Amino acid sequence: MIRPASLIVLAAALALGGCASRAVRDCNAIAGSDWKALSSAPPDRQELLTRANLPSESDVLWYGQGSDKILVCDPSNSLVNPGCGGSQAYQFERANGAWTSKGVLLPVCKLPPT
Repeated sequence: MIRPASLIVLAAALALGGCASRAVRDCNAIAGSDWKALSSAPPDRQELLTRANLPSESDVLWYGQGSDKILVCDPSNSLVNPGCGGSQAYQFERANGAWTSKGVLLPVCKLPPT
């Protein structure tokens, strides 16, 4: 016999998994096809998180266009608002050895709900 507490834990785990998956889709949609997802954070991770005003322990997704263009996407708001998305992406470009911000990219609620 399945206990009600077990059902609650299972439902919560499935819901969080769905939200996390949506967060990745939101970040991929913001980045678009021009950005490649990075398998790991760049060496300048801490500097870029600081410039984006994000905590150093942020669970973010990293994208790149070569070694001098980085996009860091913070999907944390997608977990709060999975119906529309809410991820924010911060674009950086390195020129003359220094990173400069190229602005914040926000999602447009155009993705169909899943």
